[in-house]
Amino acid sequence: MNTMPQREQALRARRVSARWLVLARAAWMVSAVLALGILLASLPAYLLLARYGDFARRAVAAPAGLVRALDLGGALASFTSALVCVALAGLLFWRKPSDRMALFVSFYLLVYGIVFAGPLEHLAPLVPRADLLATDVLQPVLFVVPSVALLALLPTGQFVPRWTRWLVLLTSLLALVWLLLARNAPAQGWADPTNPLTLAYYAFAVLALGVALGAQIYRYRQVSSPSERQQSKWVASGVVGWALLAGVGGVAVIGEAGLPPGVAIPWWTPVGQFLWWLSLTIVPLALTVAVLRFRLFDLDLLIRRTLVYGPLSFILGAVYLAVILGAQAAVRAVTGQTGQQAPFIVASTLLVIALFNPVRRQLQAVIDRRFYRRKYDAEKTLAAFSATLRQEVDLGQLQVQLVAVVEETMRPAHISLWVSRSSLPHVQPPDAFVSVARAADHHSS
Repeated sequence: MNTMPQREQALRARRVSARWLVLARAAWMVSAVLALGILLASLPAYLLLARYGDFARRAVAAPAGLVRALDLGGALASFTSALVCVALAGLLFWRKPSDRMALFVSFYLLVYGIVFAGPLEHLAPLVPRADLLATDVLQPVLFVVPSVALLALLPTGQFVPRWTRWLVLLTSLLALVWLLLARNAPAQGWADPTNPLTLAYYAFAVLALGVALGAQIYRYRQVSSPSERQQSKWVASGVVGWALLAGVGGVAVIGEAGLPPGVAIPWWTPVGQFLWWLSLTIVPLALTVAVLRFRLFDLDLLIRRTLVYGPLSFILGAVYLAVILGAQAAVRAVTGQTGQQAPFIVASTLLVIALFNPVRRQLQAVIDRRFYRRKYDAEKTLAAFSATLRQEVDLGQLQVQLVAVVEETMRPAHISLWVSRSSLPHVQPPDAFVSVARAADHHSS
């Protein structure tokens, strides 16, 4: 009979076996030294970029001061993102050197920081065509294969379902074949969207990522424990945050491609490039929090407040503008006067302040009913029990109702209620001890 606690079994399952641990640590140290070397070697190029700017020799339809600030901010954000990734990789290796998921994410962050955050691209003055090597060769491979593996392994470091290991292997083999064939491609063949090899690889990459995402959704809904679900939610939130910020920046930069030759670059192109570099730190931070399990359940509060205050800001802002613009239009139609009307601005401000709490409460109720139904039902149940508690005088009935409320709201694996007769000398409770057991599919309380 196995008497080992379930938590200890899970921890042992996540550890790297002793025969592979030395090899994994040695490989990590070599990778870390290589990453630090590339980061330090790229520092002169970053200093030149901060001094002269990426848009210094290109006409930009924006004030020179703004362009200069965005150039400086982009260089700083790129180098900072790479430095943060290397530092977080070291933190994971230091805190959990035997955890297979921590080691994998640590490797992932080293690659992410050097290849995606910019240092490898800025080795072009030292290594010929280093920028093309990073953007056209390494990034497509080192994005797809590790990301598919991350989705297959997250959050325990084990393949769930088990067939996902074959998906990772197939993706790795096809990426290797693509790299070998790409060596014979023209100088720009790797990035040419009309290249059949490139199109085929990108189509397979999208398919592999979609299958891995489906496996992660299955794992989240059918296999993961509550804490493991929080880990997955942290990573998913980081990816969504990165996609939103990087998507805005990417659209702004891509818009430059359709401009005729000689036309000044629009102001949003340097803004988009700055947002892109700024977004690269979001996913590494989310991965580190998820693996270290640091304040996991704070994410629910963050998401809940975002869902409430995002629409709230939009609604109140729309009301504010509608009142001001409507009042100005009415005054213009009646009196013919134009310009800002101070009384209407004050009235709009007071209206927004008065609407803040009512609108927030309504949004909170709608979001709780839609996305946090269990919490909403628990609050309703507790409110009903509080009303009953003020009227019920039968101690036996209170015991039964208390146990029912705890089971419905907290869903513990086991409930025990003990009533001391010595503490109630004048009351003889019918039951001194109530115990209810249920299926242990949730945390014990």
